[in-house]
Amino acid sequence: MKTPSLKIVEKIDLPNNLVLEFHDYSRHVAGDRWLVGLLVRIPIEISEEDFADRPRELYKDFLKEQGPVINFELKKERNFIDEKEKDQVFSQMLNELKEYALSYMGHKSFAKGFIRRQIQAFNERQKWQKAII
Repeated sequence: MKTPSLKIVEKIDLPNNLVLEFHDYSRHVAGDRWLVGLLVRIPIEISEEDFADRPRELYKDFLKEQGPVINFELKKERNFIDEKEKDQVFSQMLNELKEYALSYMGHKSFAKGFIRRQIQAFNERQKWQKAII
């Protein structure tokens, strides 16, 4: 299946020093119908500090698999939208997301909480993989 192309629509500097990116990945489905897709992405840098209470080896393994930047991503989609309405639907999704999610994503503890959950999930995956080998 073809990967949808992303078109950056807007960037917002958040009060927690992160950058929020809005991407449009809408695509034609059939006839005059569209899938309207909005991707929100926030790149978050990982540092050794984030692993302060964990084994150093976990940090190295995490970097090897994930790299030094992880992305928070949120997708909103509406399917089978009339071609005449697709721009309006996209704008509505974008405005609603800005209205309801900016304070959450801009909160000072947003990055730390996201990083903590990603490390925890990675650690659990590693434990599970070691258990089945």
